[in-house]
Formats: sequence, C-alpha cells, structure tokens
Amino acid sequence: GAAGPARTRRAAAEDLEVMTQERAFPEEAYQDYDWDEKPDQAWFDRNKIDRNKVNMLFFDKFKKPVNFFPHKLQPGDTVRVTYMLPDPKGDKQVRDYKSYDPKALRSVKFDGILLSIRGKYHARTLTVRAMIGKTPDVMGVEMVFPMFSPLVTRIQVLRRGYIGRAKNAYFMRAMVGKKNMIPVDQERTEMDKIYQRLRDEGRADEIPDSTYPTNEWERYPLPRWVQDEDDWDEEKYNPDDVDQRTDWEIRVIGRFKERISPSGKYGRR
Repeated sequence: GAAGPARTRRAAAEDLEVMTQERAFPEEAYQDYDWDEKPDQAWFDRNKIDRNKVNMLFFDKFKKPVNFFPHKLQPGDTVRVTYMLPDPKGDKQVRDYKSYDPKALRSVKFDGILLSIRGKYHARTLTVRAMIGKTPDVMGVEMVFPMFSPLVTRIQVLRRGYIGRAKNAYFMRAMVGKKNMIPVDQERTEMDKIYQRLRDEGRADEIPDSTYPTNEWERYPLPRWVQDEDDWDEEKYNPDDVDQRTDWEIRVIGRFKERISPSGKYGRR
C-alpha cells in the first residue's frame, strides 16, 4: 500500500523536473508576489503580451488568400472594387417586415483611384476616390474598404498609375481639370500584359504568387520610427532603406511643397 503513494510522489517530482527544464524563463518568473513586493524582471518578461503574436492570430483567422489581390497593388492605380450591399426586398403589397429577407445582398462595383493603403494586420483598408457627376456639378467621392472583409469579393486593376516616390495619392484631392490625372506606370503595365499572356497560353502556374498590399510605413524608404518597433531586426538594417531626411527637411521643405500658390491656383509655388 505504501508503494503506491511513493510512486505517485516520484512521478510528480519527475514531471516537475521536466517542466523546470522546459521552461523558457528562470524560476523567479513563475513565483507569486505580494502587493508590496517588487517582482523580478523575469516576471515582467514572462507576462509581457507580444502585440505582434496576438495580431498575427487575428490576421491568420481573417486573412484572404494572397492571390486574391492583384500583383504589386500600389496607390495611384485605378481599381474596381466589387462589394456586397444589403438589399432586403419584401412584398410591396403587404408591406410587412416578415416578408423581408434580412440576409439578401446585391453586388455593387466602385471604380476610382487608390489613394492610400492604411492599417496593419487584419485591419488594413483601401481608400478609393472617384469623381462623380458632370461639370459643373462634379464632386469627389471617397470610400474606405476593409481589405479582408468578406463583403469585398473582388479587386481589379483597370490602370497602373505612377506616382514616383510618393507613398500615397492624397494630392489628387487638389487636382482640378486636366491635372486630375496620373501618368501610366509602364513597368507594371508590361508586367500585367506578360501575366495575361501566360494565362491565355494556359501557363498560369508559371505566374508567381501575389503579395498583400503594404501600407505607407512598410514601403521604402522606411520612416525612422520603424526602428523602434519590437519586431525590428537590427541585423537587416540598411541606411539606404530608411528615410535619412532631418526633421527640418521633413517639416519645412515637405510643408513648403504642399502650399497653394499665391495666385489661388492649385500647384506648387
């Protein structure tokens, strides 16, 4: 009868030894401290919540296939976003709420210029701007689409636009008349032609996988504050990939280019 409890204690001691060996933090990180005691630094390291890991769990849950997005999608491109809108239709004669289908949806398309890609992880959004109406009543309309929303069913590129080193196309809000146009990106346009030729020839498997659209601070040159993030890898640091401008250049020269000319017309001085 005494052999049973002894064997149980021995097994518990072995399990505790194995757990101690597999622990990633020292023993001080697993102790309980009173309210007036200062925990060891290892206790804080163990209880620290890694935002990147938490956000990646949500991203893996809501993400779409990478090939859902066009290749090298960037601000300045003219895109067509197909999304679903609620469209409940009931009995027009009875006019009661019981005859309506609350889950009824209809497909809608919105064409416009992609102004920016914002957000991180599963919360990324696309801001699309279109000019609606006829002169002189034309007006700009902008819509923000969550990239990974199940209501966004398709994203097509109608025209590749070239905006140089700019990371967004917000300047299109100030463009009037003939200036409301972005030149064609010849390089990416030729890429689309090559990929379409491969699809027509039945060689779609030779087309490389697309990538998720990146926001402003994920494209080069990177802003300097990115180096202070938890997921920054110092070994991959390259000075040419980081914005080397001083605060004076960013604040004074950058704002000077955005001023409206004294004549009242849009454009730089």
